[in-house]
Amino acid sequence: MFKTVDEAIHFIESQRAKRSFEDFQKIIERYQIPIDLKNVIHVAGTNGKGSTVTFIKDLLMKQGYHVGTFTSPYIIKHHERISVDGKPISDDDLLRFINRLLPLIQQEHLSMFEIDTLIMLYYFNELDLDYHIIECGIGGLHDKTNVIKSNVAVITNIGYDHQFMLGDTLLEIAHHKVGIVKENVPLFTTEQNKEILSYFKDYCTKHQSTFYPLQVEKQYQYPYHLHFHQKEYVLHLPTYQVSNLTLALNVVDYLCDLNDEDIQAVIDDFKWPCRFEQFGHLYLDGAHNISGIEALIQTIKERKLEDVGIVFSALMDKDCQKMLDMLKEFDVVIADFDDERSQGGHISYQKAIEIMKAKHQNIVVTGSLHFVSTVRKYVISA
Repeated sequence: MFKTVDEAIHFIESQRAKRSFEDFQKIIERYQIPIDLKNVIHVAGTNGKGSTVTFIKDLLMKQGYHVGTFTSPYIIKHHERISVDGKPISDDDLLRFINRLLPLIQQEHLSMFEIDTLIMLYYFNELDLDYHIIECGIGGLHDKTNVIKSNVAVITNIGYDHQFMLGDTLLEIAHHKVGIVKENVPLFTTEQNKEILSYFKDYCTKHQSTFYPLQVEKQYQYPYHLHFHQKEYVLHLPTYQVSNLTLALNVVDYLCDLNDEDIQAVIDDFKWPCRFEQFGHLYLDGAHNISGIEALIQTIKERKLEDVGIVFSALMDKDCQKMLDMLKEFDVVIADFDDERSQGGHISYQKAIEIMKAKHQNIVVTGSLHFVSTVRKYVISA
């Protein structure tokens, strides 16, 4: 039994066991874990999941609904992975559920993600929520969240990431992502690749699922403009958020009577840390794969940022060299940070930022969401 939430979180984050999806399903069945949640929106995709989840949550809350969200990774503290109406699970509730589940966790040697999934299921089942938005960890088909019965499936896009688990081609990766689509569950996506869309369509046909491929308006100048229900909305956000908002608007419009008057307010109030987040002339962006770096470069250019220096660090399971090659037009320094999975350089991120501030007008920190969240804590505390 844990007496403090810090002890509990340290224990949770130290659990690195690996098991198959099928074995996790057996645990769910053996212990009769409550997996039936009301109005589940299951979100997969290579990039944009967190932003899309946040847009959907904010739009639903504006309509007066109570919404639970399950997301990863966290930016500030572990609790935020499990939230209700934007508020992370409390210390008391997290401690209560981890102690309640501890015998099961120790008996079955559950991993961190599996533990969080179980806490989320018990916590949400205890509350009378209107909607539940569940973000996949990796992939979809074999992701541990796929034990949950969903009402709507959402795929943001398909890009290269986690190839060691999902495959080396986009179609192989798409196969894993679309695995969240269950019988008679509609699929919404803003993926634009025709071959992938054809694959999604065939998959939905086989599962008697309605397929909603969405077009994304091309954007040429900041601020960006999006049209929905014959009205125009303005986004002072990175260009990739146009796609995420398009997806969220269509999903919420499918689920309930969306009040158009609330849309601009949701856009204006939107906050998602470490997604081109600005602190003076320092920008934090959690791009951590090829698609993310492409979007970051596009945002830098469309914002017309001049004299940009990059502070970069990535985790060992990422294609670091490919991302660095994409950033070759910028002055880049590779930094280190306190994570055993880091493949950073021989200079601390604190020193790297100081060096770049002396050389450039604008600094962008990127390469890993874990890295950027670490830098964010440093910037806020400075």
